[in-house]
Amino acid sequence: MEEKRNGIFQMLEEMLENQEISQEEERKIRGLFEGREHRRAEIRIAYDLLDLLQKEVRHENNFSQNSLDMSGGFAAALYQARIRNGITQQQLADLTGINQADISRFERGFSNPSLATIKRLAEGLGMGLSIDFI
Repeated sequence: MEEKRNGIFQMLEEMLENQEISQEEERKIRGLFEGREHRRAEIRIAYDLLDLLQKEVRHENNFSQNSLDMSGGFAAALYQARIRNGITQQQLADLTGINQADISRFERGFSNPSLATIKRLAEGLGMGLSIDFI
């Protein structure tokens, strides 16, 4: 970004030297550009803060490493396991060979995977699969 900024300022200086713009116009353009860069930096900081807060909330909702809370259903359990492992849906898709869009549907509860697919998801998450009838 610094390289782009320097290029723009160099271009402004050349335009000023060639009398294509006035000093007042050059100052206004620099001010607008610097103001835009300042706003972009503030937005980046806000997004970083939001990301940190989301991670903190997810950490507080973290569950045991050896079992999942299925009270919210399979969708919630899959989501929690993926977040706990710190991977994206695409990364899980790459690990399991299951389409990312299908993983999204499973996590949102719009689709129910087969037992074989659940096993692949568990293995991709570094977990085992155990079914108990109680």
